[in-house]
Amino acid sequence: MTDQRQGTPAAGDAGAAPRALSRRAVLVGSSATALAISLVAVMPEEARARTPFRGVDVRPRADWAGGLTPAGPLQQERSGDTRFLLVHHTASANDYGPGDVPGLLRGFYRFHTGPDRRWPDVAYNFFVDRYGTVWEGRTGSLAGPVMADATGGSQGFAQLCCFIGNHQAEAPTPEARTSMTALLAALADTYAIETAPGATTTFVSRGSNRWPAGTTVTTTTIAGHRDMSLTTCPGDTAYELVRDVFPAAVTALRPTPR
Repeated sequence: MTDQRQGTPAAGDAGAAPRALSRRAVLVGSSATALAISLVAVMPEEARARTPFRGVDVRPRADWAGGLTPAGPLQQERSGDTRFLLVHHTASANDYGPGDVPGLLRGFYRFHTGPDRRWPDVAYNFFVDRYGTVWEGRTGSLAGPVMADATGGSQGFAQLCCFIGNHQAEAPTPEARTSMTALLAALADTYAIETAPGATTTFVSRGSNRWPAGTTVTTTTIAGHRDMSLTTCPGDTAYELVRDVFPAAVTALRPTPR
């Protein structure tokens, strides 16, 4: 079951192994290079002029927050402790317009900081909307590796990148996929994360409902929320991208090691 309230999947979502996906061969067969194109080519004109974040134009938090500030203290990961990138979806509706996005983000903030979650800020470091615009989420994420939160606990060691929408049955748009690819590449460059297909990292969990605190966890360096918590997030269609497409597509965008 997925919680349709704004911004997070339900903490009690089943943690069964992902089903066999009929589109796997299609995704693997499709060219990862098709996703590895310049983000600037698909970004709205007004976003292109904004300050790039390692090659990605990110609309800063001030563009949506309307004065909303963290409800509690935020911490950063220690140097070298940002080891993987975690993809989510908000599990909210997919039929929003471009002008709706700031209001949606404020809604996620209110839900995440409200009585149901009591987090100090929106859970995710970055959001990607269906039009391909990238938004800073949690305060300070453009400046450094701010620790995030997620339903089921925060196992730590990651930056959280979230599609705005529900991608259980409906895949992210091509614009969203392209921008998520570029965002993941930029973060991987910033935090020196290996992203080639098959790359993994190991850490000791700080606690989640899948990985209790103290558990040694090995994960792919681009992972889905369901790999870390008992949830269906980021939805089956987005998880196919995480598993089968993003590692090669992200790596294709990054500088070739000398």
